[in-house]
Amino acid sequence: MLTYKKKYNVPYYESDANGNMKLPSIFNVALQLSGEQSLSLGVSDIWLKETYDYTWVVVEYAIDIERLPRFNETITIETFATSYNNFFCYRDFVFYAENGEKLLTISSTFVLLDISHRKVVHVEEAIVAPYQTEKVSKMVRGHKFGKLNPDTVIERDFHVRFNDIDQNGHVNNSKYFDWMIDPLGFDFLGTHVPEKIYLKYIKEVMYGVDVLSRADMHDNTSYHEIKTASNHAQAEITWREK
Repeated sequence: MLTYKKKYNVPYYESDANGNMKLPSIFNVALQLSGEQSLSLGVSDIWLKETYDYTWVVVEYAIDIERLPRFNETITIETFATSYNNFFCYRDFVFYAENGEKLLTISSTFVLLDISHRKVVHVEEAIVAPYQTEKVSKMVRGHKFGKLNPDTVIERDFHVRFNDIDQNGHVNNSKYFDWMIDPLGFDFLGTHVPEKIYLKYIKEVMYGVDVLSRADMHDNTSYHEIKTASNHAQAEITWREK
């Protein structure tokens, strides 16, 4: 198992109104780091597309947060592939403060997507061998999500714009989180921070469609869905007051 790490200074434009690093930015920086490791091992995203017409796609996150990185804080991020099976690859990301304090951990599940046919494909040994990780027979059991209460659910519509689309031709995975938490409102988001997040991507969202973000809060946990006629993503977030 090979570990890749780098230092990162949190810029102003990746910080929210509370001065914390935005969760979508955390996702984007983490994926950038995994891409850099792949490049260093000779199996970059460009190589993967040119050789197989495949791309990596995240299907699930589980995030444990001690505290969020702050604006202008220099942090260290490390990532390593933990294991894989015939269809799923598992990777962790760990964020540290300058003093070595662990800030947050992201456990992620990836699949390989055939770009032309838009379908998940079998994991090729040649693609994952450079990461020196273990092949396992069992799948990691995903989180079982709670249901939204139709009597208390909050809904908000969003239109998918050009800048929401990434190079894989679908809505970037970080955008879903923006849509999900927006119905909770400024007052709540200004006084609370997440400490545990489960996020699952079910079906791609493409350019030009309208999506419905549905959120429901019970005690200190919010439940979320992104929907069109289909279900596209769901999340469960445990919050605490700042």
